[in-house]
Amino acid sequence: MTRYAVFDYLFTLVRAPALKHSVIIMSVLILIVFSAVFAIGQPTWQDLTTQAKQRQDAEDLSAAEVLRRQALNLAEKQLGPADKQLASLLAGLSFILHFEGRDTDAEPLMMRAYSIAKESGDQRLTASMLNVLGIVISGEGQKARAEPVLRRSVALLGEVESADSLDLAKAENNLATLYLDTKQFAKGEEEMRLALPVYEQHLAPNDPELAMIYGNMFTILVAQHRAAEGEPYLQHAMEIGAKAFPGTSKMANLKVCLAALEVSRNNFKEAARLLQEAISIQERVLGPEHPELAHSYAAYATVLHHLHQKSEAKSALNRANMIMKSALSDVK
Repeated sequence: MTRYAVFDYLFTLVRAPALKHSVIIMSVLILIVFSAVFAIGQPTWQDLTTQAKQRQDAEDLSAAEVLRRQALNLAEKQLGPADKQLASLLAGLSFILHFEGRDTDAEPLMMRAYSIAKESGDQRLTASMLNVLGIVISGEGQKARAEPVLRRSVALLGEVESADSLDLAKAENNLATLYLDTKQFAKGEEEMRLALPVYEQHLAPNDPELAMIYGNMFTILVAQHRAAEGEPYLQHAMEIGAKAFPGTSKMANLKVCLAALEVSRNNFKEAARLLQEAISIQERVLGPEHPELAHSYAAYATVLHHLHQKSEAKSALNRANMIMKSALSDVK
């Protein structure tokens, strides 16, 4: 991923709402911002966004959010409220909010970003903002509303980009994960098979972004009870992640995926160990009340049930329900 004046995020959120036929069905949502759109021209903004990206890479989201807001405020004062360059700053802030589980706060920002982009007449920028908006709406749990937004983003990018465009591949991947989230597995796999070769073409074999894509492909296959077919993708992702981002929330996501593979083999003890590790990382990085923890705890509860640890399973499920109840109470 690029580092300085360009925003190019790749966040993977893993959801494990249930176990069916001994397979954890997960939904992986990758968040992206299209690289060429987000170059920031002013040094002051660049400094702030560079610092924000550094804090974000360190998973210090509170500090990153403060820096994003400062950059946005400075740009608004210098450019005015309708300049199209503000769209990228609004998107950057929205991603922080999304990763913090605050999608309802992010949606108004992205509606503004989309409006600015549309008024500018820049089709590529408009497509990019639609993609981020769709991600945020999906994060609010409004999947039916998010789908046409993400589909429109892909269609618009397809009009201005070549078939081997990495930005188009990112949009296809995001649409694929929405299809996964809504159990439209065949459609999701079709989009991923369009996107994956483009990622492999553009990225180095050990690129962290590629690890996330491999994890997504595994998730789509395991959701269709094709874990053995998906295993090589996950192994490659784990190899990259062990070197590139150990101990991070991204690695926690991959551990949840690996737990799903172990469940498919009825290796519930190993799956429980992996989920314990993932939960520990998520609690440290994301905080004890983050919605993602609820999904991990729910998966953990199901695995413990298979291990006949009923009291522990009940405790884990109660924890999941408490987190989700808290998250829902925050929705305005």
